Amino acid sequence: MKDTVYKYDIPVRTALLADLHDCPFGEIISSLEKRGPELICIAGDAFHRAVSHEEGPVISQSRNMLPFLRACAQIAPAFFSPGNHEWRFTAEDIAAVADTGVKVLDNCFVSFRGMTVGGLSSASYSAHRDYRILGAEHSPCLADGERPGRAEPETDWLADFCSCPGYKLLLCHHPEYRDIYLKDLPIDLILCGHAHGGQIRLFGRGLYAPGQGAFPKYTSGVHGNMIISKGLANTGGMIPRLFNPREVVYIEPE
Repeated sequence: MKDTVYKYDIPVRTALLADLHDCPFGEIISSLEKRGPELICIAGDAFHRAVSHEEGPVISQSRNMLPFLRACAQIAPAFFSPGNHEWRFTAEDIAAVADTGVKVLDNCFVSFRGMTVGGLSSASYSAHRDYRILGAEHSPCLADGERPGRAEPETDWLADFCSCPGYKLLLCHHPEYRDIYLKDLPIDLILCGHAHGGQIRLFGRGLYAPGQGAFPKYTSGVHGNMIISKGLANTGGMIPRLFNPREVVYIEPE
């Protein structure tokens, strides 16, 4: 694992964490304690995946997520935006996350030290929340074990977010959302994960990313008003992670 530091026009020293996927986190916390960020942004997929489709909370299937979030909250104010791997979370699961001291930003925003910090949830997370709360007649029909098929994230709230004065910081797990939903909005900085650095990197370029396919455009680094983490875990399904170290991203004011 490595620490990656970017200089950017941002009011506070910020750590970007993404894609823990319930892996051990000791190195991550040691890095945070050493560098002392003023704000910790967790851009989705702290959980890995639910293996049961029984009713009730699924976070009990996680060994590391809640201790990880609790440790982050003890270092600095921390915000979490749900990613696609949180898609089966119930209200009870989200309450458990909030009990760690981490603020959950599920298609909403808050004020923090003169900034407005928002979180755009993964479309698959929003679809399952609709199914659970509103009932099957209001959401895609799901067979047992099937992932929800919502095609788009919820974006109506972004108008209110963008109307806020001052610096606007958005957590958004999916970097591919930027060009589709966000590129014309007055957002100062978007923090993402999901791409795992392209999983296999050759000549400084990732080879595959979910939501983007082969030779993806957005896998890591700074792209205008977007910064992407390569992620904190080695998991990639059947695709190994090669030439692509895990990273904690730090964003320092210029």
